[in-house]
Amino acid sequence: MINKIDSLLLAILLITSCQSDPKKTSPGDSSGASVELDKFIGSWVQSNPINEKEVQGFNLKKDGTAESINMATLKYKNWWYEGDQLNLVVESIGNKISFLDTTTYEVTKVTDKELELKNGQITEQYKKQ
Repeated sequence: MINKIDSLLLAILLITSCQSDPKKTSPGDSSGASVELDKFIGSWVQSNPINEKEVQGFNLKKDGTAESINMATLKYKNWWYEGDQLNLVVESIGNKISFLDTTTYEVTKVTDKELELKNGQITEQYKKQ
């Protein structure tokens, strides 16, 4: 016969086994497939709107740190992925002021070569370098 403690442990086991890992949820994929976090690792660039001959973007490192690519006034510091959201910590360096901010993007697409991020009405597309 199952006692109360065994019943409680069984209930906890069932509940936790049915939950998915939010860091592995695939963006825009209702099939429940996982996104490997390694897909995010690397340099992601887009055309520089001021000079189309140049690119700008960020480098996401495996240890959770990030670096800017050709962006002197916006320094990427850290990143993490949770659910379908990519979080980027940036330091904005302006005229005699600087501040840290975390921007959260909805990841609408991530492959080995393409990354699409949405923040409100703005969608940005990046290519892996």
